[in-house]
Amino acid sequence: MSTKVSINRKKEIIQGFYDLAKINGIENTSIAKIGKHLEMPPSLIMHYFPTRDILISNLISFILERLLRIYTPIIQELRVQNYTDPVTFVERLFSRDWNLLIDDGVFYSCFSLIFRNDTIKKEYRNLHLKLREQLKDILDQDEKLKEKDTELLAEQIFVVVEGAYYYLSMIDEKELYDQKVEIFKNQVYQLLQA
Repeated sequence: MSTKVSINRKKEIIQGFYDLAKINGIENTSIAKIGKHLEMPPSLIMHYFPTRDILISNLISFILERLLRIYTPIIQELRVQNYTDPVTFVERLFSRDWNLLIDDGVFYSCFSLIFRNDTIKKEYRNLHLKLREQLKDILDQDEKLKEKDTELLAEQIFVVVEGAYYYLSMIDEKELYDQKVEIFKNQVYQLLQA
């Protein structure tokens, strides 16, 4: 029973950290502020997460768990048939649902820490590796892609998607945003057909 309580408490703390980081940014979210937000003593937070780096590492795991959900409709389609419709696949990869799954400000605030913290860098490398592996698994299940090097294809697709989201986050004008999304979608369609 106490293990379940511990797991739930950790999840509550990470969720609280994430919620505050969305509002204040990672750099302005302290353990004391998390405690106040969750109405729990900071010492309890430090019991579960003795350092801020450990707390951030767990936040990155939380981010990964949320981001992997982007693939759920594609995986469900593969269960029904042995291939995924390229339109469904590409639309999902460029869906605004990424923004619903995780806040870009939190994602990139954590990411910026890789330049100063080797542990965070390792966590982010793992996050990207897991996202690529899941994408490769999806491609491996698609009978229409049997002859392709799915590891290379997953890498190429992921680079387009990741680069697109980085670039698109700076565009506020809807028409320009939509034009750029179409360009990136077409790149992925070409990769799938090559």
